[in-house]
Amino acid sequence: MRCSALPLATKCRGSYKLTQGYGSEQSRLGIAFHEAARAKVLKQSIDKDSLRARYGLTDEELRSIDYGIYNITIQIPEGAMVLADDKKMSGLGEKLNGTPDFGIYHKETVTVVDWKSGWGDVEDPETNNQVIGYGILMVEELEKTGKIVKKIHLVIVMPRLNQVKAFVFTRDQLMARAKDIERIIDEAEKGAEEFTTGPWCQQCFKSMNCPAFAGQVKTLAAFIEPQDLADPQAIEKALRTLLPFAKSVKTVSDKIQNLAKVWVDKNGPLELGGGQTFAKVIENKQEVNAKKAFETMKEYFSEDSIWEIMGVSMTKVSALAVATKRGLSTVVKNRMKETGALTETVGVSYRMIKGKGGSENGEGSEG
Repeated sequence: MRCSALPLATKCRGSYKLTQGYGSEQSRLGIAFHEAARAKVLKQSIDKDSLRARYGLTDEELRSIDYGIYNITIQIPEGAMVLADDKKMSGLGEKLNGTPDFGIYHKETVTVVDWKSGWGDVEDPETNNQVIGYGILMVEELEKTGKIVKKIHLVIVMPRLNQVKAFVFTRDQLMARAKDIERIIDEAEKGAEEFTTGPWCQQCFKSMNCPAFAGQVKTLAAFIEPQDLADPQAIEKALRTLLPFAKSVKTVSDKIQNLAKVWVDKNGPLELGGGQTFAKVIENKQEVNAKKAFETMKEYFSEDSIWEIMGVSMTKVSALAVATKRGLSTVVKNRMKETGALTETVGVSYRMIKGKGGSENGEGSEG
């Protein structure tokens, strides 16, 4: 089993056979991000044209990678052994395999770095079986060559969130986890089909092939509109059942849409019956040149009125600053606050909160 499959298999044993060998849009961007992150840490040049060609990246995706790796900095001690993400390792009697993102061996201490390219929070390294698995693989790999390992630093880097999570194991503490991981692997590979639904379903690429998930969606249909809307218990039951799956259902819906688009591109309009057809429609879109539009609108409107409709987002400002110069994003943001160009307003959002610390998980909707 791959280390990357362990977090999901830990929650749901049946997920392993469903997801074997399946790729995704996220993995394509993730691979490109990891390659760029490794080059940055090793102070190597990043060939963006090559990344674009090999992974089919758009300009927006390249900017996203630039933004993601911007804050990644790892100090490598002089004389340390570096293991970058180009070495596949196996351990636990060939039961576990994987390619750690980045590793450092120095003075009987191993540092295992796992960087995440997304915006979502991840489980802490103390209980994150993926990064624990990488630590076990690296310890076994080093000990094969006679190296002595006494401590293992597990580090998860989330540059988009500007956050780092870390935990330190002794060798014995880490290897004691090996038995639990072996048990997870054995139970998942036996095909016992122990499907367990929960918020982790959104991470499963084949949730609609899962009888537990599909069955849960069917059951939800009876709860979405309780018979007695005045019954608070019925409503609470519906919400407790539905909300953890809301993002998973949206993910599946998006996949159906994407599949339909690809099918129509290759085969033409898709007749759905009942007078409905799913087809590709070519429309002329209007794009506004902001600079020229401002000059034109001044002929008819006051400048104050014009500026009210010509919005700019901090996301775009930050992207421009990152592309211009390292460290400029914070400088520009602070300066905009000083000049009154940036003000903070109170907004209300509804979103999933994950963990004891109340870290945000998932997208919120403004209300």
